[in-house]
Amino acid sequence: MKDIKKVKISKQGQLTIPKSFLDAFDFKDEVSVEMTEEGLLIKPITKISDDFAEQLMESMKAKGLSGQELMDTFNQAKNNVGWTVFQRDSDK
Repeated sequence: MKDIKKVKISKQGQLTIPKSFLDAFDFKDEVSVEMTEEGLLIKPITKISDDFAEQLMESMKAKGLSGQELMDTFNQAKNNVGWTVFQRDSDK
């Protein structure tokens, strides 16, 4: 699936992603943009459900996180849907 389209960058540094690309990847309100050696990688962000957020928070508490460390790690993790159970670096 290689579909290449040329897009212009506005004076404000904005670009418009073609609708066919948006539809193909189910982009919603937000995306993540990552700098790679080949250029920019744009990926959709999927919001997690409230139930999953609660489970994620409980998993982090069970691993011994609390206070600001808990909140910082939770905020990072909630945007990464690949995390189903939190593991501290020391647990790996």
